[in-house]
Amino acid sequence: MAVDALSRMTADQRAMFEQMYGQKRRSSGAMVALAFLFPIQLFVLNKTALGIAFWLTGGGFGIWWVVEWFLTPRRVREYNRDLADQLLVQMKVLA
Repeated sequence: MAVDALSRMTADQRAMFEQMYGQKRRSSGAMVALAFLFPIQLFVLNKTALGIAFWLTGGGFGIWWVVEWFLTPRRVREYNRDLADQLLVQMKVLA
């Protein structure tokens, strides 16, 4: 959906989108590093309730902490896709 919307944008709109997206997108590598070192990636990815549950259970007694290393890249892709959609709606490219 976003790719189709980007193809219909003018060069100025596309440049503005790329600038805003570049400032707000999350890096998969950085989020995995956070998941490994300081498990706060759920808060950074706006999954606050899940982050609180993670911390209250001690990372699922350590099991969830390890599993999260593998789930984080998918969560980052979803976050970035949702961000792109939100930006396109804000720019009134998507209805």
